[in-house]
Amino acid sequence: MYVGHFAAGLALKAWEPRAPTWALLIGVGLLDILFGPFVLAGIERATVTPGISPGFSLDYIDWSHSFAMSLVWALLFGAAFARYGGGVMTAVGVAVFSHFVLDWPMHPQDLALWPNSNVHVGLGLWRLLPTGWWFLELVVILALWAFYWRRSRADATFGGRPLAVAGVLLALHLFNSPWLSQF
Repeated sequence: MYVGHFAAGLALKAWEPRAPTWALLIGVGLLDILFGPFVLAGIERATVTPGISPGFSLDYIDWSHSFAMSLVWALLFGAAFARYGGGVMTAVGVAVFSHFVLDWPMHPQDLALWPNSNVHVGLGLWRLLPTGWWFLELVVILALWAFYWRRSRADATFGGRPLAVAGVLLALHLFNSPWLSQF
């Protein structure tokens, strides 16, 4: 899941309009943001796998992407927004944990329950559906965007350009297509 994470952040904005948009968008990507420095520091590992969807193997991502650590990162990041109130703090925390939830169908059993757990989960749609995953993610993006659009029409405090937002989401998703990644 890639652009689907951003769509989830926007849906959370629709759910809690007081939450800063930037915090929600960072929140939905926080696990990936942590993953980069963790790989560079040798805490986590990934391998490039040309020709095997999605093009990489996440060999060990237990500290950034495990179920338990996703909850820890969600609680920590959400707590940083406590001064905004419980609704905002919850929305920002849910943004972080939504990353695990949205990754679960795509990842091929590389999501641990906790660091160094023997149990790993993931439905593996990236590998089971080498191009079909893209369409499934598109459905998720459209559903989450539709929620954002509907709520933005009912509440004028956010979402003034929902069609432009849809265009950005769709463009990003197109650039992440399995067909363009072959070039």
